[in-house]
Amino acid sequence: MRHRLSSDDLTAVTDLLSTVGTVDGERPLSDHLWLDLVHGGRPGFAGILVHDGPALVAYAQLSQGNESRQLEVVLDPERSGGLGDDGAALLERAIAVVGDDGGGTVVWWVHGPSDEHERLAQSVGLRADRSLLQLRRPLPTGTPVDITTRPFEPGSDVDAVLAVNNRAFAGHAEQGGWDAETLQRRQREPWFDPCGFLLHERDGRVAGFCWTKLHEATEPPLGEIYVIAVDPDFHGLGLGKALTLAGLASIADRGIGTGMLFVDADNVAARSMYERLGFKVHRTDVAFVGEVGDARDR
Repeated sequence: MRHRLSSDDLTAVTDLLSTVGTVDGERPLSDHLWLDLVHGGRPGFAGILVHDGPALVAYAQLSQGNESRQLEVVLDPERSGGLGDDGAALLERAIAVVGDDGGGTVVWWVHGPSDEHERLAQSVGLRADRSLLQLRRPLPTGTPVDITTRPFEPGSDVDAVLAVNNRAFAGHAEQGGWDAETLQRRQREPWFDPCGFLLHERDGRVAGFCWTKLHEATEPPLGEIYVIAVDPDFHGLGLGKALTLAGLASIADRGIGTGMLFVDADNVAARSMYERLGFKVHRTDVAFVGEVGDARDR
């Protein structure tokens, strides 16, 4: 287990992630964990590596979320199918690390879980708690955009965007509690384009925003509604739908023919709105959640 990876470890992990991404068609780590990995890890980071001889064959990462530890597990696709002994050992070790760090809430994200994931989660005290749907639709939408937006300005819009984000996602495990460094890390990513980060203003303030992200190396290339947020002061005005359409138009204008976004399965209002806009479910991810006790109390 490493609270900070060496350069050799980081290379091995990114090579494994690249291999898995080539097989699966997308990078296996979520953005939150990926940024924690490549920028050296913040407090709460832990990387757990499993080798077979010199080869890295499995990796688990813990990163600090909003009042929880976020966990993801990555396995070499060339080894035997399923989680196997590597996956079980990684999950058990990750749970032990949280206990050694004082305990707390663990959230293990699994992309398209199987019965094996369910059994293993239960064996370490985690339960299926939240489902996240990946939705897709072809572009362009053919629906006109009836809202005015402007591009994000990195030098002057940070505070306003953070205020909207943290009010819109108060208590959210991944999206809530952002600070300037959280935002700036994403601005330093190769995919960042302020022209795809659309702000809508009302009454002299940012009322909401739609941040898009292009995945040009996937098959097919995707344009993601990466974050969409409306300040609670401006709820009930239809801004969620309008900002979504603005974001999709921006994606289509940059030559991408498929739009994608994630939405919580139990967010009935948002799901219904996206379905009316022509989105359909492509994949379901599940968060297995549990409380880990402080190992020092045993």
